[in-house]
Amino acid sequence: MNIISLVAAMFRPGGGDARPKVQTVSPRTAHEQAGFGSVLIIDVRTPDEWAQTGIAPGAARITLQDQDFLDKLARAAGGNKDAALAFICRSGMRSGAAAGKARAAGYTNVYNVTGGMSMAGGWIDAGLPVDRQA
Repeated sequence: MNIISLVAAMFRPGGGDARPKVQTVSPRTAHEQAGFGSVLIIDVRTPDEWAQTGIAPGAARITLQDQDFLDKLARAAGGNKDAALAFICRSGMRSGAAAGKARAAGYTNVYNVTGGMSMAGGWIDAGLPVDRQA
């Protein structure tokens, strides 16, 4: 990279990182889009948390702490790095980290569900359905 390219990259939105940023999506929009098949919800909480509150219907369960998180994500996304993925956790913190990890791995259409499952404005607070057979 020459100096002109380097300087241009530094002033590009995102500090020179041309990859798309992690976007947020409301629980209701994530639910609607999942119903249309246009987004895959990935629940990154633990099995104990899934059992306590249930999960979003149709969500893939991939614990963020799994050593093979990215391998499991690739399988869930069918190997499609352009698949729309909406990550959810309890409050939005771990799902934000998971979305960032996916983005860093080359996934281009990555969302963090605001409010997670349990916070004010989150999935449960919005009155959205949960699968209690987790």
